[in-house]
Amino acid sequence: MFAKHTGWGVTLCALLWGAGCASGPAATFEVQRPAKLSVPREVRKIFIRSDFVEAAQDRLGLKAQVLERLAEKLNGLGRFEAQVVDHLDENSLNPEQETVAVIQGEVVSRAELDRGQFTDVATCTGGIGGRLSAVGAAAVSKEAITVDSWGGYICRKGNFKSNLTQAAFTQAFAMAGLSGAPPKNQVVRTYRYRNLSFFVQATFSVTVIGPQRSTLAIRTDASQFSRRMVNQSSYQNVQEVHNIVVTFLGPVLRASALPTFPNLIRPAALAERSRPREVFYGSASLPDPGWRDLTRSERATVLNGLVEQTILGFVQTISPYRVKVEAALDSGGDAEARALLESGKPLDARRRLETISQEDRSASNWYHLGLSYEAGAVSVEDYEDARRFYIEALNRSSSSRVYAQGVGRIERFLADYRKLRQQTEER
Repeated sequence: MFAKHTGWGVTLCALLWGAGCASGPAATFEVQRPAKLSVPREVRKIFIRSDFVEAAQDRLGLKAQVLERLAEKLNGLGRFEAQVVDHLDENSLNPEQETVAVIQGEVVSRAELDRGQFTDVATCTGGIGGRLSAVGAAAVSKEAITVDSWGGYICRKGNFKSNLTQAAFTQAFAMAGLSGAPPKNQVVRTYRYRNLSFFVQATFSVTVIGPQRSTLAIRTDASQFSRRMVNQSSYQNVQEVHNIVVTFLGPVLRASALPTFPNLIRPAALAERSRPREVFYGSASLPDPGWRDLTRSERATVLNGLVEQTILGFVQTISPYRVKVEAALDSGGDAEARALLESGKPLDARRRLETISQEDRSASNWYHLGLSYEAGAVSVEDYEDARRFYIEALNRSSSSRVYAQGVGRIERFLADYRKLRQQTEER
C-alpha cells in the first residue's frame, strides 16, 4: 500500500516540478532512448543495399546522399555497424553464426519553380486615411500596401479620429434616410510571384537475416521546403471602385481631405484568377529552381536539412537515439562519478558506481547510478533498471524532490513505450 501511494506522490511531484518542486538548478543531459521497435540484440551489422533502393523519381539525385547520411547516423549512435553496399551475396552469409539486417527501399525527390501573376482585392474597411503626396504614395507602394490612383488614399486600420469621422457621417446619412455601408474603397491589383518548393521522401524496410528471415519495419517519411517571393515592383492597380453616391459628387470628393459619402449600390469588383501554367509554361512541367532563385549554398543547406529530417523517423524506429532532457545532479555521493556524468560519460560513471557495494551505496549514489543507466540506455531493460535505482534512492531519502523527478520521468517514458509496443503488436 505504501509503495502504491508513494508512486502517486512521485508522479504528482514530477508533474508539478516546474511549479515549485525543484530545489536546485537543472542541467541538460543527452540521454539515449531505445528504438521504437525491438531489433534482435544479436544484430550488429546492417547492409544498406544501394542496388535495392529505387531512384526512378529521384529528380534531384539525392539517393547517394540519403543512403550515406543514413549509414553515418546509424554508426554515430553506436548500436549498429552500417555500410552502404552496391551488391550483397546472401549466399556468402552464414545465418547460423551471424545475424545481420538489410535495408532497401525508394528515394523520391523533386524541386519546382512556380512563376505566375496573382490578383487580389484590397478594401478599406477600418476608416480611410488622408491624402498622400506622390513621394509618400511611392514609398507606401513599395511596402505592398494598396494605394489608389484616384485620390491617393490607402487602406489601413482605423484610428480614433477616423472612427469618429466615419461614425458621424454614417449617423448623418441615416438621419437623411440614406443608411447603408460605411465609406469603402476597393482596388483590384496584380503582382508577380515565384514559389520555390523542394520535396524529399524515403521509404525504407529493414529485414533481419538469421536462423529466421523476417521484415521488422517498413516506413515512409517525407519533408518539404517552400518559399514565396513577390516582385515588389510588379504591383499594379488594374481596377478601382470608389464609393460615390452620384457621379457629380466626384469633384467634391477630389477636393476633400476625406471621402464623405457612402455608396448605396456598391459595384462588384471581380478579377479573373491567373493561370501560371498556361501563361508561363504551357503544357510543360514546372522547372527546377536555378541559381538566381536560390544560391548554391542556400540550396545545399536546404537539401541537407531535408535529408536529415527524412531519415530521422526511420533511424529512431530501429536504433536507440539521443535526446536532451533536464535532470538535476545530486550534490552528494561519489565526486568522481558525478564529474563523469557532468562531462557526458555515463558508462564510465556506471562502472565506477557499481564498484561500490550496495550496503555502502548512499542515496546520492543510487540516484546517480539510475541517471547513468538512463543516459546510456540502449534497451528498455536499461530504463527499468534506472527506475529501480531511482526508487531505491527515493526510499532512502523520501523527501528528495530530485529523486522524485527521476522516477516520474522514467515512468512517463515506460508508459509511452508500453503503449507503442501494444499498438505495433496489434497490427
